[in-house]
Amino acid sequence: MAVGVYRYRDRLGHRLVVILRGLPCAYGKCTFCPFALEQSASPARVIADNRRIIGEALAELEREPVGRVAVFNGGSFHELPYDTVERLRPLARGRVFEVEERSEYVTLEALEALVEYYRPERLVVRIGFETAFEEIREGLLRKGMPDSEMHRVLRVRDEARERGLPVEVWTYLLFGMEGISEESVAESLRVFKRLFDGVIAVRYRQYHPRHPRAVPVSERLARLLESQADLVDWGGDQWVIAGREGAAPG
Repeated sequence: MAVGVYRYRDRLGHRLVVILRGLPCAYGKCTFCPFALEQSASPARVIADNRRIIGEALAELEREPVGRVAVFNGGSFHELPYDTVERLRPLARGRVFEVEERSEYVTLEALEALVEYYRPERLVVRIGFETAFEEIREGLLRKGMPDSEMHRVLRVRDEARERGLPVEVWTYLLFGMEGISEESVAESLRVFKRLFDGVIAVRYRQYHPRHPRAVPVSERLARLLESQADLVDWGGDQWVIAGREGAAPG
């Protein structure tokens, strides 16, 4: 994954994807996460890089407007510096605005604050639960998000909607990793589709020798994911980067 501004056309429509520089994740224990490669411990560097990236994103929207903007920072949105958070407001207002969070940052108060501050058409919060099987999520992946936490987040989402907030909660579904069987991926997809507003299937890539190994994906699972998931990230799609073609980040 590379920081920058990307245009992408897929099942979610024509959208802008903004990859910001992030500070180190406060949790930092997931066994497979590659985002440390893009993070910086220097707040000054994070702020400067993100000012530049957000400026590029605003210029892209002037050139060709889109109705959906996703913002990722290799960690949780709530861990971004305030300078970055404030500068994102014109990207979010009146659009479908997507952010990533760890589950502990998803509270009713947080969702209310985000909607009030950014005034999006719809707020989409993506969370990496990865699998519906707690023993895999906590044993192999070390996510620190047990089933009880997953169901708490869903209750928060439901309460937010009862208050009229335009909020959706989506989850990532990880596949193609040693230790996660295709049968469990298929069952996780079924469960996640029932519980969440959207499911994004992500093919695992091994970024570091100490990370779990990647394994081949069968045609049967590929067909299932393509037909049932809201989006499948194979890690090799083509993105349009500021008007030119380039490899998909992440």
